[in-house]
Amino acid sequence: MKNQYLFFVILSFISLLASGQKQCDIQKHYEDFITVGKETHNNRSYISKSVIEAPKKSCYSSVVNNCLDELNYILTNFTSNQNYQHILDFTDSLDMRKAFFEKLITDSTFNSIMLDFANKSINKSIPKDTITMSKLLNIAVKYFSIIKITDEGYYVGKICIGMNDIKKTEAVRQPFVEAFCFSSILKNCKKDEYGIYDEFMKNLKELYKVNLGIDKDEKLLRSQGALYFLMRNNEILNQLLRKEYDRQKDNLPFVLVDK
Repeated sequence: MKNQYLFFVILSFISLLASGQKQCDIQKHYEDFITVGKETHNNRSYISKSVIEAPKKSCYSSVVNNCLDELNYILTNFTSNQNYQHILDFTDSLDMRKAFFEKLITDSTFNSIMLDFANKSINKSIPKDTITMSKLLNIAVKYFSIIKITDEGYYVGKICIGMNDIKKTEAVRQPFVEAFCFSSILKNCKKDEYGIYDEFMKNLKELYKVNLGIDKDEKLLRSQGALYFLMRNNEILNQLLRKEYDRQKDNLPFVLVDK
């Protein structure tokens, strides 16, 4: 009996060691699924970076390939182009690529997010975050924007305009929650199944029923707040987010709960 118990303990210890060795260090594999180049627009050069499909059968490929849009959002919005500006001086594409990844591996913000993502979604070494539907909607509605009011008093809106509303309203950022909301809305923006664009336009028209101000700047601020609440209570947006979460939940670093 003692020998059997000792064998079991040794076997368990070996299994723990083996599982530790199999932990996926995603930071060592950036070059496998991130591409970088130089683009020119209106005679101005800029860095073009994006997440591409990872090689099959790697420790990270399944999760990365199912989160391409979300990771693109992270790469775009949580790395500062200003910190990589010197890379544009390289004329050789291989030298530029090498310099980019040398800089990326030292980017504390980006690496912190990617490490958190890997530990919760790939390695499962730490528990996933818990996000309520209420908090998810608080982020999602920020991608429905009124960008201006015309001289005639008409609202001009845009979906997924960028980060402005998030930066102005969220003191504590939740990068992957933002990425999930952004990509979910963008992927379904014009699809007939949800028609979220039509819901957005319907709610913009709803704002005309209330006089929200005489001063244009005050009116813009009030109308944006009102739009947030209209979209937050929109059943189509709720359904869209829930369906996308159910489709992606195995790959996401958070768990969605109703309360």
